[in-house]
Amino acid sequence: MSLRMALLALIAGAPRSGYDIGQEFDGVLKYVWHAKPTQVYPELKRLASEGLIKEQGAGPRGRRPYEITEEGVRQLREWLMTTSTDHSQRNETVLRSFALWLVEPEEAQAFLREEMEYHRARLRGMRALMKGLDLSQPADRASLLGLEAGVRRLEAMISWAEWAIDVVGTWPASGEAPVS
Repeated sequence: MSLRMALLALIAGAPRSGYDIGQEFDGVLKYVWHAKPTQVYPELKRLASEGLIKEQGAGPRGRRPYEITEEGVRQLREWLMTTSTDHSQRNETVLRSFALWLVEPEEAQAFLREEMEYHRARLRGMRALMKGLDLSQPADRASLLGLEAGVRRLEAMISWAEWAIDVVGTWPASGEAPVS
């Protein structure tokens, strides 16, 4: 997914300023997509120059909320319906698991416990966000879909970490003969 489509989707739900969008990326979107303000603001300017969004005028504290244009909605719909989803992912936790044979089993288990607790904390945060949704609003109903996917992914990572801790517990310490 490109940043521009994420921005169009957010602005299509309700007019937002760059600051508001930054709050979204630090809130609900942090579970699925990361963007820094240094990426967001230039992309907003590009979208505006292409006629996909337009400023609504100055808002409180100098914020400039943007609204999506008809062309922006058209391109967002086209992206939704005609572009293949990029399924590639980065997961550093899993990447590190491939190298855990290099440390003592206790160290590997400590790493896995830390990861498990991290995912549990994110799961609590995501569930709290879900409770705050107003399902009478179309954008919140769609957010529920993404948040539920995140909940299920986090639950899977927690289950995997619990399993991995048990498996690593059967590994021999360095210098010991392997368990047969």
